[in-house]
Amino acid sequence: GCDCAESRQWGVGRRNDRMILAAIFPPASSISASPLAFELYPYEPAADPAAAVVVGKARFTVLTPRLLRLEYSETGTFEDRPTLAFVNRKQPVPEFTWSAVAGNLTTAELRLHYAGGAFSAQSLWVTPAPGAKRTAFAGWRFGMTSDADPGNLRGTIRTLDRTANISLDCNHLTSDRHCAWGVVSQSGWSLVNETGVPCLGADDWWADAEGSMLRNSDTHDLYLFAHGHDYPAALHDLQAVGGKVPLLPRRNLGVWFTRWYDYDAADVRRLVGEFERRALPLDVLVLDMNWHTKDAWTGYSFDKTLFPDPAEALGWLRSKGLAVAANLHDAEGINPWEERHAAAAAAMGQPNASGQLALRLTSKEYVFALEDVVLRPREEEGMRFWWIDWQQGETQGGTGQDHRPDGKMNPTVWTAKARVTDSLRRCRTGGGCSDLRGVTLSRWGGLGQHRYQHGFSGDVAGLTWANLAYQAYFSATASNVNFGFWSHDLVGPGSDPEMYVRWLQLGSLSGIMRMHDRGLSAGGCMPWPDSDSACSTVEPWDMPRAFYEAAASALRSRASMLPYIYTQARAAFDSGLGLTRPMYYYHPEEQGAYPSSKEELLGQVPSTRQYYFGRDLLVAPVTAGGECVRANATRPAATAAGGGGSCG
Repeated sequence: GCDCAESRQWGVGRRNDRMILAAIFPPASSISASPLAFELYPYEPAADPAAAVVVGKARFTVLTPRLLRLEYSETGTFEDRPTLAFVNRKQPVPEFTWSAVAGNLTTAELRLHYAGGAFSAQSLWVTPAPGAKRTAFAGWRFGMTSDADPGNLRGTIRTLDRTANISLDCNHLTSDRHCAWGVVSQSGWSLVNETGVPCLGADDWWADAEGSMLRNSDTHDLYLFAHGHDYPAALHDLQAVGGKVPLLPRRNLGVWFTRWYDYDAADVRRLVGEFERRALPLDVLVLDMNWHTKDAWTGYSFDKTLFPDPAEALGWLRSKGLAVAANLHDAEGINPWEERHAAAAAAMGQPNASGQLALRLTSKEYVFALEDVVLRPREEEGMRFWWIDWQQGETQGGTGQDHRPDGKMNPTVWTAKARVTDSLRRCRTGGGCSDLRGVTLSRWGGLGQHRYQHGFSGDVAGLTWANLAYQAYFSATASNVNFGFWSHDLVGPGSDPEMYVRWLQLGSLSGIMRMHDRGLSAGGCMPWPDSDSACSTVEPWDMPRAFYEAAASALRSRASMLPYIYTQARAAFDSGLGLTRPMYYYHPEEQGAYPSSKEELLGQVPSTRQYYFGRDLLVAPVTAGGECVRANATRPAATAAGGGGSCG
């Protein structure tokens, strides 16, 4: 958490991540009785009964004056268990009235009309409350959904792997994208449908003893966000009932480096030494999959030919003030060649097992053996968190049982939840307490993933100016679902050092600044300038001096801004607003603040490229090369006329 050593020189390692702010992180013993005992913060999934009205088989819960939960149950029994998206329905009860004669529930902002019987467009609708301040919310009827709302401002998807300028229209994306609509819309409302999603039982688990999903029992379970154009209020309400955006360790908001390359212990020392020699900041070092044995993509044991003494190597990095993470591919389970296979099998009650222990994410025995028996020794050696990468599929390990188009029950969200909450779970179940902060680097697994930051956007289809520009739009738009800390691979084609510099500059003003090369810097490529199809650039000093100086400036700028960035990260914890924010949050009535199209030219024009970085900085990134070097931040009205931007 906090950094008490502000006075320092540029270079690696300067923070103590063991100091935890008591106001932000409750003591491990303080919430052990919660139905969500292992989440980072205390949550109460059942709403206050005083906030609900039951009418026959319908229940209406006033979560806030502009957020209503609408349930219908054929059995007359309503769902109080938490879901992955909504964990904290017990909110202060707003003032409201209920008229049984008229069938009206009225808050300060909304009036719900219910004619009785099954939900339909004729039996259930919501309008602005009489006398309420006029807003962009004009009304909603049952049957109106976000997937049919042209005004929805979109949310985010699981990954940008092998994609380019992709639309965030969930109607055109497959379930493995886990696409989520934004809770904000120019139409003034958004609807989240939780019907049929997994619920979490009393032991914070999503399946029964046989591995069957605990399904939401409601016939309909809907959440209506009716905030008009008050987008920050909608996002505040989402994090109020959906759980907090965690306050990330300050070091994780600094500068990261990783590379898919056969680094050994000596290589890592040389790399860190180069950052030190050049007085470049470095906070987090991530080891790609080469750290482990190569019998399969999945691996949990150090490759001793590269790291003969893992604890010594990690200890040295720790002495430099660096946090170290490592890459995981979980798909192929725990194999016999792993150091901890026998111990894991014994923990699962299979002491004689000699073969693969298959991935089973609906089995507590498997998951806890993996986390506590296999991975915990790596953490005790000095691994601070895990990067959960590709390979596990999106219906493997017993997941996919919800059969929804957004794939709510998936390995992405569950592996992230497990690894973010491991430390607290162990502490609260007698497994020993530690100061390990709960973070992970992973893709997006659907609504609720915002509690398990930060995001890894995967491998884009190509290193192009258009894809660089798109990432500005993608990152800001994800804040519409509280997921405001995406990290992108900061890398550039060796034949175009300017593009690499621009990618670093954009990264310095993004949620996470993470340099990474996914293998394009090795193998059959030739170094720049010997080949037009040169190896990609990942080390910031590996290019002509003028470009290196600009790259170094971007890295140092990120370090110098950490007090501001950390303050805005705390604001995300309080408000739900991400670090990167669309223009329309603060200019909701200016048409130029909105995308002129949500289907094309995403990031290619000022209205989708500009964004706010926190509350006080407006960013207009340069996303074109050559003679185009302008980046004039434009007021929304000017943007509407096509002015400013990066030669837009």
